[in-house]
Amino acid sequence: MTPPVAERSAYPVSPTIQAAAKPMLPGRRRDFLAGASRLAAATMLAAAAGLAGVLARAVWQANGGSADGTPYAGGAGWETIGPAVAGTLWLALATAALALPIGLGTALYLEEYARPKRRAVRAFQAAVAHLAGVPSVVYGVAGLVVLVHGLSAGRSIFAGGLALAALALPTVVATSAEAIRAVPDDLRTAAYGLGATRWQVVRHQVLPAAAAPIAAGACAAITRTAGEAAPLLVLGATSFATFAPAGPGDPLVSLPTQVFAWAVRPQAEFAAQAAGAAIALLAILLGLNVAGLFLRRRLRKVLP
Repeated sequence: MTPPVAERSAYPVSPTIQAAAKPMLPGRRRDFLAGASRLAAATMLAAAAGLAGVLARAVWQANGGSADGTPYAGGAGWETIGPAVAGTLWLALATAALALPIGLGTALYLEEYARPKRRAVRAFQAAVAHLAGVPSVVYGVAGLVVLVHGLSAGRSIFAGGLALAALALPTVVATSAEAIRAVPDDLRTAAYGLGATRWQVVRHQVLPAAAAPIAAGACAAITRTAGEAAPLLVLGATSFATFAPAGPGDPLVSLPTQVFAWAVRPQAEFAAQAAGAAIALLAILLGLNVAGLFLRRRLRKVLP
């Protein structure tokens, strides 16, 4: 018995849909997205190889050699960049101590306690989003007016830490709020159904679920501020220090400002020292990123 022939649809099918419905035979058409992805990966690999070559040459110059074999008078040893390394670590610690608690608390209030439909809340969220894109030099000018001249904090590690914390704060608030917002509402509803209070829900359900992305966002913010030079230059960072800062009240010095101070000198010796300081700064930033990645994976494994 011959099977019945399907009736033709009364609605016309566009040629675009017909072409999309045809099976794509292997080898007939190229996957342009895969080709573009391979090209992007190859470009990144070439850029990384070029950067590695530049850093290798910089290391050679910083250790007393030059491209033509002429030895330089001095390299970037620990006695020259040690104080700047200590200042950078002090600034990163101050930034984390000030920006993380305030940023996380602000994100918790906006997402868990504030009424999202109120105009004041929406205006505050828009202000935080705009502050995240403000150039870093603006924070330096504000810190110079408010901290150095207004509060007489001086050109110290404490003033630099406050300026960098203000720079990192919008990013911490935005990333933390996004992580808290991504927690499923079913988790909150189930906890409330068991009789938990709002604080218990936030403490035992929301924060553990959002801990990993919060840590990643905080690490990105701290890493970004640790490599900033513009706000510290506006604050009046020391161009060269002979001793490592031992506390927040010591003179402001950091690796980014040290690199800038040496890079603008015309002598080749200072260029080699700037290259060595730049390598030390990259090592510190890489260490912060690795620590953040380890913390994120650790939180994913430990927390429920």
